[in-house]
Amino acid sequence: MQSHIEVLETGHVDRSESAFATLVLLDNHSVICGYSVGGGAYATGGTHCARSDDGGRSWVHQSVILEGIKQPLITNHLRLSRTASGSILAYGQRDFREPVGDSQETARAEVIFCRSNDEGRSWSEPRILQSQLPGPYEISNPIVVAHDGRWLAPAATYHGGLYGETVALFESPDEGETWPSMHTVFEHPHKHIGYLEQKVIECQPNRMLAIAWRQDFRKDVDIDNGISFSNDGGRSWSEPLATGIQGQTMTPIWLSDDRFCILYNCRIGQQGVRMCLVRADETTCAVEYEGTMWDAQTSLEWTDGMSSNDEIPHFKFGYPMAVRLDEETLLATHWCVEEDVCGIRWTRLRIHG
Repeated sequence: MQSHIEVLETGHVDRSESAFATLVLLDNHSVICGYSVGGGAYATGGTHCARSDDGGRSWVHQSVILEGIKQPLITNHLRLSRTASGSILAYGQRDFREPVGDSQETARAEVIFCRSNDEGRSWSEPRILQSQLPGPYEISNPIVVAHDGRWLAPAATYHGGLYGETVALFESPDEGETWPSMHTVFEHPHKHIGYLEQKVIECQPNRMLAIAWRQDFRKDVDIDNGISFSNDGGRSWSEPLATGIQGQTMTPIWLSDDRFCILYNCRIGQQGVRMCLVRADETTCAVEYEGTMWDAQTSLEWTDGMSSNDEIPHFKFGYPMAVRLDEETLLATHWCVEEDVCGIRWTRLRIHG
């Protein structure tokens, strides 16, 4: 049988103007989903979490990880991951916003994380991560807990309206007490390429994959997504390799050896969330299967007068993520606007072959 991915079921986690969901799998096979609430993709509130005890088919709101503040406007959107001891980490950015014309702009930003030691029922106060890289940031990946116990917190710069001139990992050797080291993952030598919505995962001990949506700043257009590998636990990285896929907000799930499932947003042409089976290493990237996970039932044709950055506010879906439930089954999430409401949709997938 030819390798492929089957869509099994789909439904909603939350529909309260929510977005940017991430998932962690507990030892008892329950799933915790963290997501921003308020403002949809603009994330004008705080971060909440829900719990599923049936493999993602039904959800119950569990707790508020970190509430937003309306006056003055202080917002956050945090991403979840899990330590070897079972603690759940919620990592991201807290924005202090001020009115500028008709909008609220970030005047100051902090990199923060919260921690839960009771499966997400209660959360610590946020701790500020003192980074070596000036903000503000684009934080689109949870903390990566490496096999040797180090915490690696990915972040990209967002300076002067340019996303991802530098993508770095902040390293903590002592579970977030200190962050003395920083490692560069992506950075074009002349800062001509931006690396957006970065994702970093550990595949095997010391072996890591990073992937990003790339923009050519000079031409203001998207180019092939790039991947890079590390064989020393994220301290150094191979040169970015073009994947042959021109998507947005790509998320890799390691399956085995050099095999990955990749979810990404297709926003040019027939829009939707796409799913691929890929074999990749430092020199090659081959797509073995590609299909549609979720059909937006809309299309967008690129024209010469369009700007990649200008199109971002018009997107109505995004940020696909997934967790592996067993050898064959994935639980994926993404945000989307349906019937004028922004919410989190879940999808169960089965990998064949």
